[in-house]
Amino acid sequence: MKRLIIVMAVLLTMTVQSGRADGPGAVFLMIFPDARTAALGGCGVAIGDLGENSYYNPAALGFGPRIGATWSHVPWLPGLFPGMNYEFAGAAYQVRPNLGVGLNFTYLNTGETEVINKRGEYLGRYRSFDLSPQVSAGYRLFPNLSAGAGLKVIYSYLVPSWVWEQMPELGIKAGGDALSVGFDAGTQYRPWNWLGLGLAVQNFGPPIRYTASGEADPLPSILRLGWEVSPYLLGPVEVRLVSDVWRDLVAEMKVDSFIDFWEELEVGLGLELRFLKTASVRLGYFEDIQGQRGGIVLDRAGLDNHISLLRYLTQKNEGEAKLSGFCWGVGLEFEWLSVDVGVDENIYDFPTRNVRFQLSYRLR
Repeated sequence: MKRLIIVMAVLLTMTVQSGRADGPGAVFLMIFPDARTAALGGCGVAIGDLGENSYYNPAALGFGPRIGATWSHVPWLPGLFPGMNYEFAGAAYQVRPNLGVGLNFTYLNTGETEVINKRGEYLGRYRSFDLSPQVSAGYRLFPNLSAGAGLKVIYSYLVPSWVWEQMPELGIKAGGDALSVGFDAGTQYRPWNWLGLGLAVQNFGPPIRYTASGEADPLPSILRLGWEVSPYLLGPVEVRLVSDVWRDLVAEMKVDSFIDFWEELEVGLGLELRFLKTASVRLGYFEDIQGQRGGIVLDRAGLDNHISLLRYLTQKNEGEAKLSGFCWGVGLEFEWLSVDVGVDENIYDFPTRNVRFQLSYRLR
């Protein structure tokens, strides 16, 4: 439970949850949505059998499934604030052999807040949350090429009106919640059964505004591209290699070299091993150097500094190094039902747990 002991803590909470002054709002839209892709380092734009989860690329709906649904739950970063939860649900239906439609729903509950004024009087409590339903469609233009688009509604609820009504010293007249819309679009190209390529843009739309007189925060617009390789192997083991590279288009980019450019990107890499079409093991790597998540951490005189794996391998670096971007997960499936677990807690600098649980249903 988060406790706001004084008035300034309320203002701080609003600032943190709505994004930095020079960064995007509605940042919950950038959270990895499910257990499977989180275990693969946040990769999904080119994965061919991810249709019921059109978060990464609505074009995946053009390749199926015939009917599918998924739900993922995680107690969100309890080491940061206890009581937060993140939920993601998706469903897909193939209307025709080359046309699929889908629905996604994202919900982040950021915990309960107790409001206490300057005089130490308890005024009540409230729960902040963010949510976004999305409808999408994917159409297969050719047997190996699909394009798709999605429209989402974005709603953020930070502070109820009774807080500023009972605390006029805040100087807030309105704006405890905000509403906007966003647009996604993408394409998937699968020239062979073993190779998939994906490109998508996410969260394009009008800014989101929390106060009538304040500046609006841009949506976290993202450009994402990636690939998937599934080489054919004899025997009971299937192998899938995936990688995504994406960039928040809101933040300014300042680069002097290729490595600087690379560290402006968020990068994921994943390996999935599937045994007897029943059990899966997943390993992933993730780095977001600008956000100080994942990558390689160098301990220099007691201070941690995140650098990319590319910089670590190509330049001389001082200090003790440790891998911070490791993700992993497992899955079990039986006919049309699958259960997955994904863990990406190691990408954060603070001690926490971040274990996702996912249940999926699919008729191919």
